[in-house]
Amino acid sequence: MKNLLTLTFLLIGLTSYSQSISLEDWNNDGILECVKYSDNGSKLEEGYILSGKYHGKWTTYDDYGNIKVIANFNNGKRDGLWKFYNDSGKVTHKVTYVDNRRTSASITRYFE
Repeated sequence: MKNLLTLTFLLIGLTSYSQSISLEDWNNDGILECVKYSDNGSKLEEGYILSGKYHGKWTTYDDYGNIKVIANFNNGKRDGLWKFYNDSGKVTHKVTYVDNRRTSASITRYFE
């Protein structure tokens, strides 16, 4: 019941900003594939949800479909390598997390 309430609140919060959401359990394993779209139909974010929490790889896009962030979660906690991109698609910095704690960060700035 707690997981159902968490998922319900998550979906209400996500849909309150003119977004549409696609949730699919393709493997019938309880891990939902989630894709969020803006009101104009462009993809904003995609990843997985397990028990109402972000899980696995998540990718965030800008309004033009360019990747802004590739992040990793483990049961709702930041975990693994996160990459941040500029408008040209170049990595601006990388951050590594272990169990929701930052363990390393590197900055590479590209200027146009």
